[in-house]
Amino acid sequence: MGTAFTAAVRERARQAWRVLQEAHEDDDAHAGLAARNEWEDVQRLAREHGVSLDVGPLSPEELDS
Repeated sequence: MGTAFTAAVRERARQAWRVLQEAHEDDDAHAGLAARNEWEDVQRLAREHGVSLDVGPLSPEELDS
Protein backbone atom coordinates (compact mmCIF):
# COMPACT_ATOMS: atom_id res chain seq x y z
CA MET A 1 0.00 0.00 0.00
CA GLY A 2 1.08 3.53 -0.65
CA THR A 3 2.26 5.80 2.09
CA ALA A 4 -0.61 8.26 1.59
CA PHE A 5 -3.16 5.47 1.99
CA THR A 6 -1.39 4.09 5.08
CA ALA A 7 -1.21 7.57 6.61
CA ALA A 8 -4.91 8.15 5.91
CA VAL A 9 -5.92 4.85 7.53
CA ARG A 10 -3.78 5.59 10.58
CA GLU A 11 -5.20 9.11 10.92
CA ARG A 12 -8.73 7.75 10.63
CA ALA A 13 -7.85 5.21 13.34
CA ARG A 14 -6.46 7.92 15.64
CA GLN A 15 -9.61 9.99 15.22
CA ALA A 16 -11.90 7.00 15.72
CA TRP A 17 -10.01 5.97 18.85
CA ARG A 18 -10.16 9.49 20.27
CA VAL A 19 -13.92 9.75 19.70
CA LEU A 20 -14.44 6.29 21.20
CA GLN A 21 -12.45 7.26 24.30
CA GLU A 22 -14.41 10.52 24.67
CA ALA A 23 -17.75 8.71 24.39
CA HIS A 24 -16.58 6.17 26.97
CA GLU A 25 -15.42 8.93 29.35
CA ASP A 26 -18.70 10.85 28.89
CA ASP A 27 -20.69 7.64 29.40
CA ASP A 28 -22.59 8.46 26.19
CA ALA A 29 -24.10 5.18 24.99
CA HIS A 30 -25.29 6.50 21.61
CA ALA A 31 -22.00 8.20 20.74
CA GLY A 32 -20.18 5.14 22.05
CA LEU A 33 -22.06 2.80 19.75
CA ALA A 34 -21.39 4.98 16.71
CA ALA A 35 -17.74 5.39 17.69
CA ARG A 36 -17.30 1.66 18.28
CA ASN A 37 -18.72 0.93 14.82
CA GLU A 38 -16.26 3.37 13.25
CA TRP A 39 -13.36 1.91 15.28
CA GLU A 40 -14.25 -1.64 14.19
CA ASP A 41 -14.56 -0.52 10.58
CA VAL A 42 -11.17 1.17 10.53
CA GLN A 43 -9.58 -1.87 12.21
CA ARG A 44 -11.08 -4.12 9.54
CA LEU A 45 -9.83 -1.81 6.78
CA ALA A 46 -6.34 -1.77 8.28
CA ARG A 47 -6.25 -5.58 8.57
CA GLU A 48 -7.44 -6.06 5.00
CA HIS A 49 -4.69 -3.81 3.67
CA GLY A 50 -1.90 -4.83 6.03
CA VAL A 51 -1.73 -1.49 7.83
CA SER A 52 -0.52 -1.76 11.41
CA LEU A 53 -2.24 0.47 13.93
CA ASP A 54 -0.53 1.69 17.07
CA VAL A 55 -3.62 2.99 18.89
CA GLY A 56 -6.38 1.40 20.86
CA PRO A 57 -7.20 -2.14 21.93
CA LEU A 58 -7.29 -5.11 19.63
CA SER A 59 -11.00 -5.60 20.30
CA PRO A 60 -13.87 -3.46 21.62
CA GLU A 61 -14.13 -5.66 24.71
CA GLU A 62 -10.64 -4.53 25.76
CA LEU A 63 -11.90 -0.94 25.94
CA ASP A 64 -14.26 -1.91 28.77
CA SER A 65 -11.55 -3.54 30.87
